[in-house]
Amino acid sequence: MRDLPWTEEKLRAIPPFEFENWAVIALGGIPNKTQVGDKGIDGRIFPVGAPPREAGSDELQLQDRWYPIQVKQKDKVGRPDIDAFETAMRRAKRAEGFFVAFDYSEDALREIDRHFREDHVVIRPLTVRDILDEHIARKLV
Repeated sequence: MRDLPWTEEKLRAIPPFEFENWAVIALGGIPNKTQVGDKGIDGRIFPVGAPPREAGSDELQLQDRWYPIQVKQKDKVGRPDIDAFETAMRRAKRAEGFFVAFDYSEDALREIDRHFREDHVVIRPLTVRDILDEHIARKLV
């Protein structure tokens, strides 16, 4: 995290794609190479137990175990944002993912709970403050 912005004020001021990269990297994930047309997934986290495997040529092929990350440079993520991410997760055949924003509306948090209860989809809402204060370890398990 060295040389990355370290205050909410600085993070609010950087361009959206830089903010996305900051959030994904801060979580230990890999940002998407393309940021436009990413189909609702801004990055991926690969679990420690899912190391790359040989693909047969000079490149490594990543395991299929990964968690999607959605990032919004918003003060209050709303229910439609959560629904859009849940759709992206379903399309990618993922049952667990991470959402990063400055904060969440009550409707968004209720929608996260509803997706869990009804569809068994786990969306972990993380705030920028959680990341900056390094409180994310509690929310990642």
